[in-house]
Amino acid sequence: MSWNNIGASIDLEPGQSAFWEYSWANSQDMGLQLAGPNITEVDPSTLGTLVASNQGKRVDGGSDNNVMITYVVTIANIGNEAAIHNLQGGGVS
Repeated sequence: MSWNNIGASIDLEPGQSAFWEYSWANSQDMGLQLAGPNITEVDPSTLGTLVASNQGKRVDGGSDNNVMITYVVTIANIGNEAAIHNLQGGGVS
């Protein structure tokens, strides 16, 4: 299942990065999830190049039958212009 436009929009200047954490109701394990930048404001004069890295999943507790999971990703602006984004992504099947 894909998802889009998640989280508050963040402005990244060139060279900056943002660390994101995301989860589902009751911190359920949704299997392998990948997240990337969703550019939320398109202005041709300020289009940075955003890349996703450090995709991961953290176990926050729970029991064998009910593990609590938080997913993580870093979004970095490797371009020469600012860019405003939040997250989009989905599961891998």
